Amino acid sequence: MQSETTPLARALAGEASSCTVTPLDALKIGRKRWLNGERINMGAIAKELGVNRATLFRWVGSRDLFIGEVIWSFYRELLDATYEDTVGHGPDYVASVCERLLRKVMKSEPLQQFIQQDPQYAIRILTSKFSLFQTRSVDAVWKLITEQSRNTNWVPPIDEDDLAFLIVRLGESFLYGDVISGHKTEITQIATAFRLLTAGRDCAERHVNS
Repeated sequence: MQSETTPLARALAGEASSCTVTPLDALKIGRKRWLNGERINMGAIAKELGVNRATLFRWVGSRDLFIGEVIWSFYRELLDATYEDTVGHGPDYVASVCERLLRKVMKSEPLQQFIQQDPQYAIRILTSKFSLFQTRSVDAVWKLITEQSRNTNWVPPIDEDDLAFLIVRLGESFLYGDVISGHKTEITQIATAFRLLTAGRDCAERHVNS
């Protein structure tokens, strides 16, 4: 998805707008409706903003991209808060951040309502390889991994890009496994699963060679 080229993405990046209402106003309305468990109706949002649907879609790209931006805005807040209340360094820090974040996401009532309204659509928005949300999730985890590997003596067990992708996929299996495959993974296994994935290279090699 070329989400970076939309006026909403540029506004989120800090680009100024001369319009009376802006893409950020659309995001505010979307966030409010999301919190209330309402479906995102683009026509209704355009009407509330006082613009036509063509203008709104020019701002946000598509309904899928817009919903992805709305969900990501809340996820980003949870991620930033998790960084602040997690201590440690290296693989333990990475695993702890991922575990704490996942537990917070699982408690999100708006997210659960979104999934219940249309499970297949929700999974496409949240986990598809074309998804804005998944792309940014992988990027955020990659930044976390590279920061810790550069600033500590931790050597990730596999390539950082691959590790970030696997961590996100693992999180998705805990969050949406019952919808994707009918298999629900117990929440109590989260900490162990993330720590196994982030174990240092020496530890991983010992397991492979044992």
